[in-house]
Amino acid sequence: MVEKIKTLEELATVLDKELKNKQGSIMVYLDGVPKISHTNDIIGNCLQEWLPARFIDLGLDLEPNPHTQEFPDFIAHFDNYTIPMDIKCWNYDRSPAFDIANFDSFYKETYEKPDKLLGKYLVLGYSPNKHGFLIKYVGLKSLWELMGPGKNYPIKLQVKRGNPYAIRPINIKNYSKGFDNIYSLLQAVRDTRKLFSSPLIDELPPDKWYTDIVNGLKDNPLAKIENIDLK
Repeated sequence: MVEKIKTLEELATVLDKELKNKQGSIMVYLDGVPKISHTNDIIGNCLQEWLPARFIDLGLDLEPNPHTQEFPDFIAHFDNYTIPMDIKCWNYDRSPAFDIANFDSFYKETYEKPDKLLGKYLVLGYSPNKHGFLIKYVGLKSLWELMGPGKNYPIKLQVKRGNPYAIRPINIKNYSKGFDNIYSLLQAVRDTRKLFSSPLIDELPPDKWYTDIVNGLKDNPLAKIENIDLK
């Protein structure tokens, strides 16, 4: 019987030992003819399908987020608490191209459900090769470690037609620095919101968004379990 995983940190340690520097392949069969896929989207999507199944093999009680259009994708259940989690994969030979969340959705959802700010992200970097791919990186990140300042905005952000669109991660491979703590992240999101006109500013002013979340996190049970430094 597999011993139950007790924390996401334990899960990340097990996966690092199991997967780092290990070779994988995705074979496509058509009319009985096998070919190895080297396409980034296929590798990333297959890993994101394979990993949750492996988590369950390792004894993790994992539930898909019932709200499929919201982030993150999963909820991990432990003996005395639950924690949001997500899986992100990227081509290690390039800068990460995945999105963390739509900016407007992030702004609204973190206000309504601040536990999302305390979720964990299991991140895998793979390097395609002629035999398939090699796992080069396995890491567990808090949200503020995965997000960081951008060149043009307080957070790394994709902007389309003058509107904030997708929150992008730091360059993990190059050890780009994320935010120091959850407060730095919240301040940067607040300041970014102020740069773009939107009905959301009238509905939920950035300063109110920030103050209410900070005050709410001080009594958040998950923040206490995760030993988040809340001043």
